[in-house]
Amino acid sequence: MLNEPDPETERLLYAGSRAYAGGDKAGAASFARQALLRGPGNPAALQILGVVALDAGDLEAARRHLEASNAAKPNAVTFNLIGVAASRAGDVAAARAAFARAGELGLVDGWRNLAVSEKGEAQVGAYQRALKLVPNDAASHAGLAQALEARHELRRAREHAQAALRLDPANATGRLALGRVLIREKDFAAAEAALGPILQSPKATIELRIQALGLIGDARDHRDDARGAFEAFTAANQMTLQQQRAWLDARERLYHPDSVRRMADVVAGLDVPTWVAARAERSPVFLVGFPRSGTTLLDQILSSHPGIVCLEESEHFGDALSETLADPSRAFLPESFTADEITRIRESYWRRVGAPAESIVVDKFPLNIVVLPLIKRVFPDAKIIFAMRDPRDVVLSCYQQRFVINAAMVQFLELARAGAYYGLVMSLLELCRERLALDFYQVRYEDVVGDLESAARALCGFLGVAYDSNMLNFSETARKREIATPSARQVIQPIYNRSMGRWRRYERELAPVLPVLALWAARYGYAP
Repeated sequence: MLNEPDPETERLLYAGSRAYAGGDKAGAASFARQALLRGPGNPAALQILGVVALDAGDLEAARRHLEASNAAKPNAVTFNLIGVAASRAGDVAAARAAFARAGELGLVDGWRNLAVSEKGEAQVGAYQRALKLVPNDAASHAGLAQALEARHELRRAREHAQAALRLDPANATGRLALGRVLIREKDFAAAEAALGPILQSPKATIELRIQALGLIGDARDHRDDARGAFEAFTAANQMTLQQQRAWLDARERLYHPDSVRRMADVVAGLDVPTWVAARAERSPVFLVGFPRSGTTLLDQILSSHPGIVCLEESEHFGDALSETLADPSRAFLPESFTADEITRIRESYWRRVGAPAESIVVDKFPLNIVVLPLIKRVFPDAKIIFAMRDPRDVVLSCYQQRFVINAAMVQFLELARAGAYYGLVMSLLELCRERLALDFYQVRYEDVVGDLESAARALCGFLGVAYDSNMLNFSETARKREIATPSARQVIQPIYNRSMGRWRRYERELAPVLPVLALWAARYGYAP
């Protein structure tokens, strides 16, 4: 009969599956191709070829084979694999559609993968669909706990984290979510107890161990165990450095220390009064500051004003430069920018930003300090808000955070590098203040904490807008936004002063860098 399976094709497919399971991917592909010779369009053979291509990183071939497999016989697993391939290729819309279809066809992995690609309510909804399909799925409970904690729904987050751990005590995602909730509920001993097993688990990846150590450091810090906290942060940083050490040599990157030094040399030789550039019809406000200096707090305060739009933290300006200037070295030659290039950089910037024309746009990216000469060239009338905080608190906080690592953030994994990088960046800032004739306003973190209303009124005066009392309710604004910085859980709280002078509790640990930081502290008027 025509519909009877071909025994030889079935044998080849079975052999292909066994070869793949045993790690012989070339053999698996060979068996699959032989099966296709006997039966062109065989969905199982095409799926094998798709998975092999996906593993090899050939995303185009993977999608081609998997979509052909689905065309022959739609399958939840294949839809999910198409989603994986599309996601890795950066095709977010196609990935989401494929994951959703896999979930609708009954594959819990589809809903879970969709949740990972989503944010906010959509992410929560995808995890809920997964749990409706498989109520006892520990991974979905853990993912939902993580999503709810990020949305500050602590009670529900704790319930789902505990459900995940009842089903799978080794679930590290659930433990991390529970640890974060317990820290926010001020049960610091319980948080450390919940996180400890991750460090003992042979299944925990180094990334999970790093997160656990960082949270243990946070819990100990809140308990005023400075020595124990510093030990945990140091262990996390050393693990991270093992994985990310290559960033120390990424000298071509704009925020690498070598590039910061090069930019300082550029600024020292600039003749700004000779620059000729058409005035921009519209200029953003740039909110800068060394990381952990209070830029996120200022962002939320300003975002609470109805006439101000604060952008998501991203390299909007740097990306506009990269799109326009084909040669990265041109970033160190601002005087060479032509009028046409300046116009195109402005157009690229506003196209990326897409903010309402009637609003004041605040572009918060702390290390835009490094590109202040380029900002001056492209937007000569731009206002600059500089967030200042006690340098000793800043460097300590940078050392304690788990940043996404790049050429700048890798400097914070070792205390000596962090202190040196602070000195480099701030020296560049002071040179820019001296030579670029910036429209510059400095805001001290400690002044904001001490008198929020006065600080908000002064900011409005600098920006030329009327003060709005909503700025005092910045924590409510923060709760409604997706904040992707380490300050996300702090800025939803009312103003507090616990972070002021924290360095004194770590004076012994900070001893190697205190002499250098003390000079900067004195320069900015901080007490010894």
